[in-house]
Amino acid sequence: MSSSVYGVCQHSDLLLKGQALKQREQQLRFVVQQASQLAAADCAAHDPANEVFGCEARVWVSCHWPHGVLQLQVDSEARVVKGLLTLIHQALHGANREQVAQYDLDSHFAALNLQNYLTVSRRNGLRAVVARIQGNSV
Repeated sequence: MSSSVYGVCQHSDLLLKGQALKQREQQLRFVVQQASQLAAADCAAHDPANEVFGCEARVWVSCHWPHGVLQLQVDSEARVVKGLLTLIHQALHGANREQVAQYDLDSHFAALNLQNYLTVSRRNGLRAVVARIQGNSV
């Protein structure tokens, strides 16, 4: 696994996905489909200590580091936000501390051609999620 600003995701794979996401309808469909791929969070993940504020919808993030590898749980009550969280999960679940520290949300979503899809509010909320994850990596 090579290190990149996308955690465990490869730039070429992201670009291939992003090339297909030219129109807003395609982007929405892709994001919503991602939400269905995320495993259901366990009840403990919805602990108030795991809630991240600053998002449009309620969001929970739980990080554990067995053997120096991130085990990440994310969840939201809003499907679109959950889909966006799934993309972060795909990039960071299983990543090492260096990969998590180097992860760049804006570059990741730009490679997927989703940078214009994010509203300012969603982007700020996702940045709060990434900050929580990166804060747990030290």
